[in-house]
Amino acid sequence: MVSIRIDIAGAPAQPKKTTPVRHTGLRRSLVSSVLALFGLVGLFPFTAHADSVAGADAPPLHFVSYNLCGNVCSDARGYDNQRRVDSVVAEATGATWNADQLYLQEVCRPQYDALLDRLQPHGFSGLYAATISGRADTCDGSDYGLALFTKGSVIASTVLDLRVGGESEPIKAPCVKTRTQYRVNWGCSVHLDWSKDNSLRIQEAAKLAQLTRQWQDAGIPVVLGGDFNDTPRTAVATPFYEPANGHGTGTFVEADETDQDHFLADDCSDGRTRCRSGEPTFNNSKLDYLFFSSGSFTAAKADVLPLDTAVSDHRLLRGAAYWTDCTTADPTAGAVFRRDAAGVLFRYAGRTDGSLAGACKVGAGWGGMKLIAREGSAVLTVDANGTLWRYPVDPVTGAYSGGKRVQIGTGWQAYDTLLAPGDFSGDGKPDLISRDSSGGLWLHKGTGTGTYSAAVQIGTGWQTYDTLLAPGDFSGDGKPDLIGRDAAGGLWLYKGDGASSYSPRTQIGTGWQTYTALAAPGDTDRDGKADLIGRDAAGGLWLYKGDGASSYSPRTQIGNGYPDGELVF
Repeated sequence: MVSIRIDIAGAPAQPKKTTPVRHTGLRRSLVSSVLALFGLVGLFPFTAHADSVAGADAPPLHFVSYNLCGNVCSDARGYDNQRRVDSVVAEATGATWNADQLYLQEVCRPQYDALLDRLQPHGFSGLYAATISGRADTCDGSDYGLALFTKGSVIASTVLDLRVGGESEPIKAPCVKTRTQYRVNWGCSVHLDWSKDNSLRIQEAAKLAQLTRQWQDAGIPVVLGGDFNDTPRTAVATPFYEPANGHGTGTFVEADETDQDHFLADDCSDGRTRCRSGEPTFNNSKLDYLFFSSGSFTAAKADVLPLDTAVSDHRLLRGAAYWTDCTTADPTAGAVFRRDAAGVLFRYAGRTDGSLAGACKVGAGWGGMKLIAREGSAVLTVDANGTLWRYPVDPVTGAYSGGKRVQIGTGWQAYDTLLAPGDFSGDGKPDLISRDSSGGLWLHKGTGTGTYSAAVQIGTGWQTYDTLLAPGDFSGDGKPDLIGRDAAGGLWLYKGDGASSYSPRTQIGTGWQTYTALAAPGDTDRDGKADLIGRDAAGGLWLYKGDGASSYSPRTQIGNGYPDGELVF
């Protein structure tokens, strides 16, 4: 194929070059033709960064779509390949965006290899699909194609063949089935045909929508990221947008469809909150997309970064979203919380059948917290300096932000256990209980104003227990209780008396040494009775349904993949 290169204003000065795999000139003319055909010329407002997704309040699932222009945008033409690699790595790490998945197009194999080498230490896996191989005029003879990188384990992978006949180059989409923040999804990197006539593109888009629909019908969320080589109002995009959004026929939401500063004026000025539009990613047109399965993702938003003229002729597209059920979970209901090895906090809400919902990321940077306890909808922590903090839950997102935490005490470094039993003293205010290194048990009465009175000792000898739990009312008498596990695996119940003390202990179990961690998640199955959870050395999670009378049902496995050493509570 012969292609004519037309430079973007502000890009490095470049000699005209004929290349078989780059299609900028044709694409520019096809975009102009499409805009004229649909009467959209001049209707795109171009305010930069209208809905930035940066910051602590961004949705927790992070994605990137970027056409790297890896072949034509070479060092010899004034671009900087090292800067290209560095910029993608920065998007994938904590340096900037901390992306979970990256969808890349127009990638030379050496660029992919360099990225994989840099990203693997950060927990990423990659998949590459070559569309051109062994041509001296393309990527200096190396492969040319598409790539994607995903943080987390890869379960399966495939390369979709999107050819419909007549393409000058194979149209492929590398896809991986992966665990994103401990949930399964399919993700595909997309680069559709670039011919001026969009008939091939329309058929390829329909084929892509059909092939990925089978995953959605099986209950697996799908993310599509890439260069679709057409604007949002064309028939190329119709198979992806939902019917409620501009007469689409698909089952996806697009990350930038809620950016009202870039709504088209013709029919998106009627108070609607969604529109088949978005911030430009190539010249003055939106050609790059991040599509999310609408039934699985919500509150999607996007931001297009400024054009980096040393890297590509496309702008990088960032997108973020929530898992749908993460914004609707009751923060006071029974749930298991997990702090992973990276210090990220996740909530697994309980279901009526005793199982757990998928992971919801609710915080980051929790690795330095020495003690953690859940008090109603809030989470309390003690940091390395002994400062006690309360993290209120965000009522919309269910997250816990360091920007909203409140300091409520100091001097807590003397304690090795923090419990939030509820109203242990019987005065109607939630209390705290702590244990010191000598085995002393201390009650901190709540004042009702978010703070606590001076500690009062309510027990000694509690160093015999390697784990203490505050399960709430485990005995069914309406008063919060305590549970301890000794080194031999014996489980002991101390019934609270509702007046700052407790009855002598009663053994309620043996063999609990099999668990590397125990948790009191509240009422996970919503039967009105407090439950217990154990994690074994293999990472299995086991539920013991409380009977509301000081005992529990035989265990049921409700999860796996919870590594030994991570905190669960």
